[in-house]
Amino acid sequence: MNPRPQPPTQIRWAGFIAIAQSAIAFAFAAFLVFRDITGAEERSLVSDSANIAWVGTGTAVFMAIIFGTVAAGAVSMIRGRTWGRGPIVLLEIILLGVAYFMFTGGAWAMGVATAVSAVAALALLFNRRAFEWAEETYRS
Repeated sequence: MNPRPQPPTQIRWAGFIAIAQSAIAFAFAAFLVFRDITGAEERSLVSDSANIAWVGTGTAVFMAIIFGTVAAGAVSMIRGRTWGRGPIVLLEIILLGVAYFMFTGGAWAMGVATAVSAVAALALLFNRRAFEWAEETYRS
């Protein structure tokens, strides 16, 4: 049995970027749950339903599912499996759109950080060495 080829440095760095992005998303999700539990008022949401008070928690659950998948994929990829590339690439493309809306909303610093991290991860995942590693991994 052939041992699984070790991922190149670029792949590991892309995984670390995805883990950092996921950690930030988890922290924001925890903040949303905290706001819901403490009863913080959200003036941008308008509804007569009592369930409106739990929108933050619902958003946090959605974020945990998405970013949990990405974090698991990143760990898998760092360990030498190719499974995590798809979820990470999809997230990075989505984050480019998120960065655009940050720019248009006036959050330039966060938009730049988001865009730079997404472009960096995509560049690390789509280079010759990363493709060679993926091909070698699929063949073994």
